[in-house]
Amino acid sequence: MKKRYLIITTLGVFTFLSIILVNLNDSLKTLYYSVLEAGKETKGTEHQTTRAPTLDITSAKTTEICGAPENKKPLINVRGTKTYVVSPYFEHRYGDRGRIHIVSIVLRSEDADHHCLFCCEGQRRSTSTADCHIHTDHFGFVYGTADLLCSVPEDCRAPTHLAVYAGPAGEGVSPFMPIGNPEPRSADFPLEFTVCISAMFQDFNNVLQAVQALEMYRLLGVNKVAIYKTSCGPEMERVLQYYTSRDFVDIIPWPITSYINVSNGWNSREYPGDLHYYGQIAALNDCVYRFMYKTKYIALHDLDEIILPLHLENWRELMDQLELQHGRDASFEFENHVFPSVYKEKSGKFKLGEWAGVPGVNMLEHVFREPNIPTEFNAFKVIVNPRMVYEATVHGFLNLGSHSVRVPHEIARMYHIRRPVRHDIKRTDLIRDDRLWHYSSKLVTAVNEVLKEADLLNLKNSSSKHFR
Repeated sequence: MKKRYLIITTLGVFTFLSIILVNLNDSLKTLYYSVLEAGKETKGTEHQTTRAPTLDITSAKTTEICGAPENKKPLINVRGTKTYVVSPYFEHRYGDRGRIHIVSIVLRSEDADHHCLFCCEGQRRSTSTADCHIHTDHFGFVYGTADLLCSVPEDCRAPTHLAVYAGPAGEGVSPFMPIGNPEPRSADFPLEFTVCISAMFQDFNNVLQAVQALEMYRLLGVNKVAIYKTSCGPEMERVLQYYTSRDFVDIIPWPITSYINVSNGWNSREYPGDLHYYGQIAALNDCVYRFMYKTKYIALHDLDEIILPLHLENWRELMDQLELQHGRDASFEFENHVFPSVYKEKSGKFKLGEWAGVPGVNMLEHVFREPNIPTEFNAFKVIVNPRMVYEATVHGFLNLGSHSVRVPHEIARMYHIRRPVRHDIKRTDLIRDDRLWHYSSKLVTAVNEVLKEADLLNLKNSSSKHFR
């Protein structure tokens, strides 16, 4: 009797486990095919890198909009083309809400036929062919930044999402993306100053300089920093988590290397690749549109750059002075001045022991700048009213709805701590400029607080040294 009971019990347990294994197998099959299908959707062309698709299991279940997946992240491939859509935005500056501006990256030689599909009150509404305008600042690379412009259908009063497709409507529709900037704003902006950083790549881990720059932005009055991130090092990731948790930094995922063979430089003759410098120009244009009605001013920067007023305390005082002279809608250019990171000041007053193990450049140790040559082009970065911008580039704008003013370097200048640019000069030719020290007391305190919160203060050794 005991033996028969044992056999029945064993058979029951075996049956129960078999059911679990079958169900688990079905789930794994579903997961496998979803990954396989995702790989088919983004499978490359001759101008794409061959990188395996990554599945985020936590986001495998997607929301559907008008019968298609919703995607809130930038960079979506338009199926059947070599076009990558970054984000769509309402364009309010043509007198109506009837146009959508879609920041994109296109293969310049491809004659793709783009169309827009709108989701309006749960219903799909198609439009005519999208106009495609390729920016001229492609620097000879085969891919370039482009604007796709679509008209909103007359029977679509309040579109919320948009998908871009090529070919017959409904065949291979890309995921729907939310349309940004639904309502314009001309005053009472949530933010006063926003800085756009594009892009963070190559396992960026210049932690000390990044924290110093971010804290300097804060001291100068910046409310938000947007970073288009491809990759960063482990210490930098901890710092970014600190800043995002305090709503000072927004991270925009920028997985450009998964789709296009990007260049490490700006010149296609010297730096191989199919797209200029990690898609920097597309990211800058997206940032302008993303914050167009959220911020009063926008600054286009890198993390090794800081615009410093020489006789005023912060950017608000600086902009008040400049706008009093040149008007509220002007764009302001600040000339680049290189502080070579290979030369340190000799006193060692800012060679702090608690920062010794933090990877990165200590900006406070570099107070000697290269002299600019007045007869040659000197690069610059800008602070501008974003509602005046139609096309942004690395240094300034291709299409601006107002005039641009070069600010005299005696009023304000851009401090750029980086590798030397001029190799025709000696150390004795450098100009001492320690304006950054004016902020040193507050800056050191603020940097220490961030490093402490990120568990990076008083480290003995850093795990990696990847500096741009």
